[in-house]
Amino acid sequence: MNKIVVKKLGKLGIVFLSCVLSITGYVKDSNRVSVTVPEVKEAKVVVKKEAPKEEIQEEVQQEEIVEPIQEEPVEEISIPSEPIIEGNRIQISNILNNNLMKDTDGSNIYLDHNMYGVYDGRGVPYIDFRTSLSGRKTIVYAHSSTSGNGPFQALQNYHNNKGFYDANRYITIYYEGNTYTYEIFSVYVSLADSEESEGLEYFHNIYYNDNDWAETIQKYKNNSEYDTGVSVSGNDQIIILQTCSMDPNYYEQYYRYNLLIMGKLV
Repeated sequence: MNKIVVKKLGKLGIVFLSCVLSITGYVKDSNRVSVTVPEVKEAKVVVKKEAPKEEIQEEVQQEEIVEPIQEEPVEEISIPSEPIIEGNRIQISNILNNNLMKDTDGSNIYLDHNMYGVYDGRGVPYIDFRTSLSGRKTIVYAHSSTSGNGPFQALQNYHNNKGFYDANRYITIYYEGNTYTYEIFSVYVSLADSEESEGLEYFHNIYYNDNDWAETIQKYKNNSEYDTGVSVSGNDQIIILQTCSMDPNYYEQYYRYNLLIMGKLV
């Protein structure tokens, strides 16, 4: 078998290989692609007698130099291994209707990723990994924003607005085939500028004995900006929706203040 270098066939072969490698996303060789073809018995090479053998040898052995193929970088997308249950949602009247996720490891991934694990600065509402809907306290986080397109932006309307509360007093959670309905009993803004802040008690404390829980839930009720008229007791299970406060008085330091919407399971 002889090795014959044919320029036109070489280019065709390179183009074909490039297409295949682009489809598979894998580059096999970084510098050179050579093509070997079977020997053709009928092929004859006619050489003039006066041509020196050295020139013939040089002409036959000359090969085309192929520049390396530069591949465009491909953005990697992380997709959760567990299936997404799109029926999991959080809804309030007709003002809020969003997917609801569960942080399983404390990574807070859904703070800046969507339900498919793809980066999205808006994020998606998600349940604190330490809490569950079967416990005494469930905490759900999501963004509000100055641009007005955060998933929990509508919650800003509860702040110092009893009329809005009266028209939108129930939170409905659809999760893993179950429906949970909560009646909002407290609305207030918590100072959250340090771990020592008393306002962060709702975040740091998850487990309570019966006496502590009865006292704590009553404190949540008393903190409300306005009287909702909803009574609470140590037997209640509650949900806390947390988002940044967009109150103009806190505008320059909004990240230090959390708006809390608290509801009890009914």
